[in-house]
Amino acid sequence: MSETKNRNVSDTTSGKKSMKWVFWLLAAKVLFILLLAGLTIWIIYAVRAANTDGNQANHFERVLGAGYSNDGKTLWLGTEKKLLFYKKGIWHAEKLKDDEHATIFLPINSGFIQQNIDSSLHWKKLNQERLISNSVKRDHRVLAVGYATGRLYNLRQSGSSQILLFSDDGGKKWKNKSLDHLTGTVQALAAAPKNKQLLSIGTTNGLYVSEDNGVHFQHYLKGYSVTCVSYGFSKQTSLLAGTAGKETELYQILPDQKKTINLDMGTVESDNLIQIAQNPVKFGEAAMLTKHGDIYLTENGGQNWTILAKKGRALNGR
Repeated sequence: MSETKNRNVSDTTSGKKSMKWVFWLLAAKVLFILLLAGLTIWIIYAVRAANTDGNQANHFERVLGAGYSNDGKTLWLGTEKKLLFYKKGIWHAEKLKDDEHATIFLPINSGFIQQNIDSSLHWKKLNQERLISNSVKRDHRVLAVGYATGRLYNLRQSGSSQILLFSDDGGKKWKNKSLDHLTGTVQALAAAPKNKQLLSIGTTNGLYVSEDNGVHFQHYLKGYSVTCVSYGFSKQTSLLAGTAGKETELYQILPDQKKTINLDMGTVESDNLIQIAQNPVKFGEAAMLTKHGDIYLTENGGQNWTILAKKGRALNGR
């Protein structure tokens, strides 16, 4: 009888201990699940926050200038508050290091020229290291520069004629000449990267190309509204020009052969091309920027196109 009681007490005690172990094991499992769920939520939040920050950093509004580094490996854009860089399929952004309000960025072989709202000019490397600075008159808004020559260009309306101003000393002294026989409203100006005699002007009535610094012009794309134009870097003189109208079109102009070639840009529908940047090393590569923030890249002279940005949002990957 005594043995039976002892056995019952032992069984009861053992059962209580087993229940405690089951309880604590269940509590530990619940705690582990809660910790795992919390960690998962934190990771999701952190990733979303990182992606949001990245998207904001690589989001841009009005582009004030674009170009390539002199090794051809980096495409860059300049805006009022930051610079954006595209290299090896990846975008990254950097804030402008000064508090000045930029109005235009122009590509040169050492980096870029930044003109501010006070008309001051600043030559900078792509890392924003300032090389030199200069002040110009407020009506001397620089519209183009020779990538390698460094010659600055400006245009001014005078009655029915356009006055071309150009400077070879960083804007300290300017020479000018009257440009006659141009029709339409001027919308774009481009200078050849290495030859000071070559310049082109896009108007609402076509593209005017000069081989003698504005003394004479050849007229291309008559009747078309030319919104942007850019010289290539190959030995043969070549230009890319964007037109607006019922359809947005891109043309290659070969002045030596007096040829106009329509390049297929079916990816651009109702948007207007506003800027063209050509690679100084890879002659078939160029980036097209549209009014509403799209960027298209071709690496084979316009045969194929890659979308780098949509509506001001840079897209990583290729």
